[in-house]
Amino acid sequence: MKTRERIIALAQARFNEFGYGNVTTAALAAELGISEGNIWYHFKTKRDLLEAISEEFLRYSNERLALRPSGETDLIEGYIELMMAHERELLLYRFLYRDQADYGGHSQIVLDNITGLYDKSRAQFKAFFTEMVRVGLLDWPEDRIDHLTVNAVILIRFGLEYLRETQQAFDSGAVEQTFLQHLTLFEHQLDPAAAKRLRDAAANRLPDAAARAA
Repeated sequence: MKTRERIIALAQARFNEFGYGNVTTAALAAELGISEGNIWYHFKTKRDLLEAISEEFLRYSNERLALRPSGETDLIEGYIELMMAHERELLLYRFLYRDQADYGGHSQIVLDNITGLYDKSRAQFKAFFTEMVRVGLLDWPEDRIDHLTVNAVILIRFGLEYLRETQQAFDSGAVEQTFLQHLTLFEHQLDPAAAKRLRDAAANRLPDAAARAA
């Protein structure tokens, strides 16, 4: 692995583990066994390092955003796949979701794409909820699906930040908790068997997927 890639990989891991504001480039250089000047050669500022990680985040997010309900896949299994992909995203890039108080506004590349990311996330969840209603798995008024969609996106997007601000844990267990919390929005209106499958997946399969991602 090239030096630049090693810097990005370690910075992402340590930002996730300790928080963006608690990690210095000097500490990263010491752990990598290089001079701090070597980091400055590749990244003029810590913010530039944030930009590089954000580029990877956008690529990962766009892969997750491509998931849609398909007639070739069991609908609930498809939603589980979505949850797993989203949980891996939150785990791999959780400092971006959690530490905005430390790094200030989003990186420029995220700012340039944030509206599209939200629009695509809403469209993705709406597609699944609409299909659940259509096939009779979810008892939900069609004119209120947009409300459910927005609430799900808000809970997942800001769940880790909320846990941080209320001084609760924000490790991989917090990511799992965020997804269990989002299920409370609609599981009471789901077919009972479908609701159990989603909750079991959030409690069992998602932590396994997160561990593999880590």
